[in-house]
Amino acid sequence: MTIQRIKLFVLAVFLATTGLAGQAMAELNPVAMVSQAQGNVEYSKDGEKWKAVTRNKLLSEGEQLRTAGDGSAKVINQVTGTVQNMGADSLIKITANGVEKVSGSLSEPDKSAGDLLENLDKRFAKAQRYTTVRRSVEKEKSVKLDTIKEVSLSPQYPELAWSNLGSQYSYELIIDNNPIPVPSASGEMVRHKIAGLTPGKHDYLVRVLQNGQEVYTPKKPSTINWVDGEAIKPLEKSLKDLQALAPGDDFMMGAFLEDRGFTVAAMDMYRKYFKENPQDVDMRPMLIKTYHDLNLKDLQKSEAVQYQKMLSEQ
Repeated sequence: MTIQRIKLFVLAVFLATTGLAGQAMAELNPVAMVSQAQGNVEYSKDGEKWKAVTRNKLLSEGEQLRTAGDGSAKVINQVTGTVQNMGADSLIKITANGVEKVSGSLSEPDKSAGDLLENLDKRFAKAQRYTTVRRSVEKEKSVKLDTIKEVSLSPQYPELAWSNLGSQYSYELIIDNNPIPVPSASGEMVRHKIAGLTPGKHDYLVRVLQNGQEVYTPKKPSTINWVDGEAIKPLEKSLKDLQALAPGDDFMMGAFLEDRGFTVAAMDMYRKYFKENPQDVDMRPMLIKTYHDLNLKDLQKSEAVQYQKMLSEQ
């Protein structure tokens, strides 16, 4: 994300908070995503100043991408939902309609691969909303626990997560009226591995206990969508296709899982990606969004602070 685009984003956040968001926010939406960059790959906003692409990179209208003699990359076109391979000594520019070849080699669009990461541009634009850091007024807090309203889990991705209110509290996870004790935990989140559910939707809620006594029970249950049996076969196939498209790419895996409702698993993949790529600023809003969706408010705030700090240092 360029400095000018960051300034536009800050303006767009202000406009959004005042109800005046419009074209400024729309201009921030990425049109394409660069993945699997190999060798010398660079991007530019104006065609004059170029910066190296070493990790996944989002590109917006007006930006350009080029490869040297040893360079190559995959370009995911969010407008058409396709993927193209960019060869060596090539130049493309990003337009409102997607990707346009200027010179060199760009393969024919592959629609089947593009389906793996549908609507990434819209999800990224939405994620930007959760990157602002608002000053909070300290006040006495009542015990309350919010969980994600609907989440997909499976035998491969079985963990549910919620905010840890403190070591003085334990929990009772209730799935379809069946209580499961969950002990107190350290850290900023509580995780519990689910097993033995039938495929389909199940009601769940998390009750908060202190010294064995109930101190909070949510009024309405949330939903677990347990994916197993025949329903898991399309997911497994898509996972294999994605691994073939982008082997070892934890960010793309996270985006894929998030799109299919596996928010906890997506969070884990994003966290792994940023642990290995700590200087990547562009993509961090996607991790912040998973914290928001999981109601992990402390983690969301700390990650947003880190994101804003990294932006200011660019």
